[in-house]
Amino acid sequence: MTNFGLIRGMRGAMRGRGRGRAARGSAAGAGQIRNNVSASFGKTLQFITEIKLAELEKQRLAYMEHSAVLQKAAALTNDLPGRVELLLNAVRSWRGSGAVNYHTILAGKLDLASIDLWLLQARKDPGFSPEVVRDWADTLEAHIRHSITRFEFAKLFGGLFNEWLASGDSVTAKSSSLDASPATDTTAEAFVEVGRKEMYEQQERFKSLIFQTKNIDTAALTDYLSALFVGPSIEILDKMREGMLEFAQELEKKTITADDMTWIIKSLLASDQMAESKRQTIREFAQNPTVLSEIATVMNMRLANLEAWTWPTQGAQVDMRRHLNGKYRFFTDPDVLDALFLHYIGIMWQVKFKQDATELFSSKAWKQEFQPFTHAQTQSRSSFFGEHANNASIHSHRQTLRKDHFLLGQLASSVESTPVYDEDGIADQTQIPASHVKQELLHLVATESYLNRTLHDTFTVVATDFEWFGPSLSFDTISTCLAFFGVPDKWLQFFRRFLEMPLYFKEDKPGEGTRIRQCGTPLSYSLSAFFGEVVLFGLDYAVNQRAGGLFLHRIHDDVWLWNADSNKCVQAWAEIQNYSSLAGLTINQKKTGAVCVGASVAPELPVGDIRWGFLKFNAEQGRFIIDQAEVDVHIVELRRQLAATKSAFGWINCWNRYAAFLSRNFGARPTKSFGPALCLGQAHLDDMIDTLARIQRELFHSESGFGAVNHLRAVIEQRFGVTDLPDGYFYFPISSGGLELRNPLIELLAVRDAFIQDPAGQFLAQMKADQEAYDTLQESWAEKPTYSSYPIGKAFPPFAEYASYRETGLRSWQVRYQSLMNTAHPTQLTIPNGLQTPRANQMDFYDRWVLAMYGDQILKKFGSLEPVDADLIPVGLVHLFSGSRHQWDQ
Repeated sequence: MTNFGLIRGMRGAMRGRGRGRAARGSAAGAGQIRNNVSASFGKTLQFITEIKLAELEKQRLAYMEHSAVLQKAAALTNDLPGRVELLLNAVRSWRGSGAVNYHTILAGKLDLASIDLWLLQARKDPGFSPEVVRDWADTLEAHIRHSITRFEFAKLFGGLFNEWLASGDSVTAKSSSLDASPATDTTAEAFVEVGRKEMYEQQERFKSLIFQTKNIDTAALTDYLSALFVGPSIEILDKMREGMLEFAQELEKKTITADDMTWIIKSLLASDQMAESKRQTIREFAQNPTVLSEIATVMNMRLANLEAWTWPTQGAQVDMRRHLNGKYRFFTDPDVLDALFLHYIGIMWQVKFKQDATELFSSKAWKQEFQPFTHAQTQSRSSFFGEHANNASIHSHRQTLRKDHFLLGQLASSVESTPVYDEDGIADQTQIPASHVKQELLHLVATESYLNRTLHDTFTVVATDFEWFGPSLSFDTISTCLAFFGVPDKWLQFFRRFLEMPLYFKEDKPGEGTRIRQCGTPLSYSLSAFFGEVVLFGLDYAVNQRAGGLFLHRIHDDVWLWNADSNKCVQAWAEIQNYSSLAGLTINQKKTGAVCVGASVAPELPVGDIRWGFLKFNAEQGRFIIDQAEVDVHIVELRRQLAATKSAFGWINCWNRYAAFLSRNFGARPTKSFGPALCLGQAHLDDMIDTLARIQRELFHSESGFGAVNHLRAVIEQRFGVTDLPDGYFYFPISSGGLELRNPLIELLAVRDAFIQDPAGQFLAQMKADQEAYDTLQESWAEKPTYSSYPIGKAFPPFAEYASYRETGLRSWQVRYQSLMNTAHPTQLTIPNGLQTPRANQMDFYDRWVLAMYGDQILKKFGSLEPVDADLIPVGLVHLFSGSRHQWDQ
């Protein structure tokens, strides 16, 4: 149980000692709470798991004795009714897992409620066929043998689970491990003693950035920003500044409630902050209103005494985590109460700034690529072409996507809509993970390439990002930009204390090596996202103002821009370089490039490829293609990661996440709710399928064949001595007793028929349709001149005027555009009647595919669609497996 008295005592102690000591007094109390709660959770999970595994084994042994009836029945070769009666009594008398009731129908054909009468008929009716009785016996015997198999696999299930828990293959499995003490948690998130060369190189680079003050010309940056706001935009800026001051004052007085704590915790858990033990602690906090109320009180005390807040003097340890792209990221592990408090403040400032920026985006100050329609144009469209001013268009659809996903995309629009940044692309269904926004960017570039080549013959795209953006962001740059937009001095001082975080690394001795951060923002904090987006919003607005209304599509510091007019791209690129110099940002040359389709790249633009994930933009084809050389590098890496696992479940976890990573970087959305967009085209989808197949062929080769299933089958046979594993056993979900191995090919094959061969041809087809539509409208005008409010006899507009509205005023073009951006719908399979289950209608296409393809062999092997009785599966395993983060080999 959570120690509520400890929280109350902590609150009372802080009240007695004064607000100024609240921050220092909370850390120790929070640590005690964490240990008590996490220890309680771990013991409860261990208790439930051990009971279920022990029960599984006890029932298995009991059933082995019970199944001896098979030998007795085999001896009754001349008494078929007696054989059936013996087997029937054995089936009915079993009371453990897999027990039947009086009304059970075995194998869908043998009614246990009627079989006694049928047996009597078989004994009395001289013409009764013995083949029917033999079929009854075979059905009963098959049921018993299937039950034996299910118990054998239950034992395998328990063995696989225990192997996984002991292996440390998963961060959650290790940190929540049933033997580990939360107080001495040494999760694999921490910096390891032995690592790769690049790990140490990146750590030294990180230290050289964050412990060195970076000075900029703050006056020059302020002057630059001021020059952007001229004319009507000055009034908007003044209003924004007034609102910032009012917001800052109200925030200090705001009362945080227990209801607020619910969204704060949910939002914080969506980030990568904190070790798993602390994350589990705040999950438990969220379940108890009393605890939430107590924590809210502490938060209010801190907010009321903002000037007194500081980091603990001992500092925070820097933990290095390797991501699948090969880069190491540097996390800190804050105290629970500090994490909650800082997250709340960051989200509140995020919401405020995004609201103000959105108003600026929607105002006349934000330049548009297309001039608004004149009154005459509006009348003409309505009268002659039947298109109304509020009709959807490509431009209006673009603006919606820009505002919703790319304008300050890292900031929360409301406290209930915090962006999710998850490497695995796994997120709460009510939120949009960054990986999906990144895919939307890919789909935008692909679709815009087809559109601009069709309408304007050329298309230029530029991409870049900033080298070590977070760690290299100057404190002066942050303060200058915040102050420019109206953040008052009191909050600037608080933000400075947040940035000046005491840090130490694992190799440093306790109490030694702690240094104050002098540059950059700590990773995964809501305040860090706020600072970064404010700084880069200045760049967004500068490009818009100086490059003819061009919009900067940006995901954090990944910057993309494109246009049919190469000159606009040149202007935007010059502004990016200018702003970077003033703000102290360094352009990452390795990730910078430009491509032009239909013409040569302008010499003022950067030299380099346009890359997205493992794709490279091919100017000749005007589309993205898979870079197979990049794939080869990751085949080697995946082989290493798989070899480093110590358990079968760890191996599966590694494979599932890496397969999703590969698919996602080929352009798919490898989750249960999203598929690839149609703009990729069938040729690209086929390349993805062939590449994923090639990866398996090169990774796994044995005498039994290629593929992940055959490899895993051999591993289980070697370690556990279990053979004859059907394919479906590997793919069925853990909740049914399967291994939940993910097959990315299914996700692609299920949508292949929805793709067209030539997505670029969609716009060419629409151009042809335009002439037909125009001719029809012209004929209708000639026949019914009273259709319009224009004077009779006014000339019908030329086709060129009709065509000029393709991007701005013709719904037919918007429909074509959006159809290419739409997600492909998977083929819906029909599940045979014999495989129908109560859960079948709730299954997504992937699980239905697995059930339809492999269900029959599962039934033949286990006599049921659940290899292991769901009631005996340890709930802790399902909880841990679904929520675990794989520990990547470093």
